[in-house]
Amino acid sequence: MSGIKNRACFYFLLFTLTGCVRADLQFLERNEGESVVLSCVVEKRDPSPFGVYLKRSWLHTSEVLFMHTKSDFSTNISYEKRTSVSGDPSSHVLNVTISQLRVSDTDRYFCEFHVPNHSSEDLHLKGNNEFFLLVHADTVSSMDFGLVETCAGSSAVLPCVPPRVEALAVEGVSLKRQRGRLAPVEVLYHSQHDRGNRGPISSSSSSRFPDERVQLSLDHGPGGITYNLTVLQLQPEDSALYSCTLLLRGLPDSSTRLGRQVFFVSVQAECGCSGYSTLLYAVSAAVAVLLFLVFLVGCVVFHQGKARRSVKSHPQAPIYEEMAGVHAESHKLAPYHLEEMGSSENKSSHVKRSCPENHYERPSGGPRRVSP
Repeated sequence: MSGIKNRACFYFLLFTLTGCVRADLQFLERNEGESVVLSCVVEKRDPSPFGVYLKRSWLHTSEVLFMHTKSDFSTNISYEKRTSVSGDPSSHVLNVTISQLRVSDTDRYFCEFHVPNHSSEDLHLKGNNEFFLLVHADTVSSMDFGLVETCAGSSAVLPCVPPRVEALAVEGVSLKRQRGRLAPVEVLYHSQHDRGNRGPISSSSSSRFPDERVQLSLDHGPGGITYNLTVLQLQPEDSALYSCTLLLRGLPDSSTRLGRQVFFVSVQAECGCSGYSTLLYAVSAAVAVLLFLVFLVGCVVFHQGKARRSVKSHPQAPIYEEMAGVHAESHKLAPYHLEEMGSSENKSSHVKRSCPENHYERPSGGPRRVSP
């Protein structure tokens, strides 16, 4: 029981002390010329942060903004005169507004708070939120955007949709990828027929996915047949916008743009605490609660067992002794009463025998003689 108790304590402390905060990735879609607000938030702590960075990664790794507590901020030259800040790093909350957005602003953004540490170097803490900002050159109302997060070496499932909502026979799929401001390229083409005169698509042999890295599956649901494309063994350099389009019989595939449904696939090189999904955190929390309950049950069982052992080792002495005394006394008194009874009988019989016979007594019923 002590072993279970120790293991429960160990795992409970392990989950409690090694837990880490995951930055949630938010997908933000804007058109060129619009504005966006990026909220930098970090858990409250003492001492408070003295500065904050807004950084971008993936397409272009650079520092967008830095602000020291209770002072003005400085920005990258490409963001001058179109960036504003509200809040202060010491308050653990900061809002950065970027106006007059450009297509080149498309990237992944995150905040980094700097906290003083007197014993060693200052702490660099990532904010609770990360952002993927997608800026369109024009208004594209017919596109549906989504986000897929995965780790290096893992896979991503992309649904394939037709270019139009028409009940035509499906004869193949086409997967296109777009990185930054570059034009989309076709990384996969699979059809029952040769491309023939389907129109030119920007592509190259180096940009195509090998056949062993792609799997096409069909699922039958209430809405009919759905097609899903699974891309395997993804690497960080595969992060980009993807669109899987069904090839319909009779419709030419001459479009050089992405399809109706577009996904940003974000592939992380390291999937430690910062790459955990919400499901994994829920499972970790459930395991921690379960281990804590096991710890409590172990304590209760341990104390109950200890109480039972103490009861067995210390029986109810007064009752047992009283009962034992009664039985012993009864066993001892029984011969004594028998001896006493026997002696009394002997005495009575001896007395009766020793008494002389009264010759003057006559048998009962006979007349008694009276002398004159």
